[in-house]
Amino acid sequence: MNDSFTTRLAPGQALTVAAARAPRRLVVTSGRLWLTISGGTDDHWLRAGEGLTVAAGQEIVAEGWPQAEFQLLQPMPQGRAVAKPARGWRMNLAGQAA
Repeated sequence: MNDSFTTRLAPGQALTVAAARAPRRLVVTSGRLWLTISGGTDDHWLRAGEGLTVAAGQEIVAEGWPQAEFQLLQPMPQGRAVAKPARGWRMNLAGQAA
């Protein structure tokens, strides 16, 4: 993946991800990822499609094994407006206004 939300780790490359104020979800999008989380006693091995939640205040050290791509997702801020369809409009299954 080449989008701005994906981090790519080449063979032998390690990355330290700083702690955040809010919990985050780490999801592996390709390859295999080894990681350790501050305050934990276990290492974690994740494959494409797998993920885990990183608690607020935890730092992560990750390394591709041999390489990996992952996304670190943050929750949507509380109170943020969610887009809704305008009144009086509806879409049919073909995606055209009815």
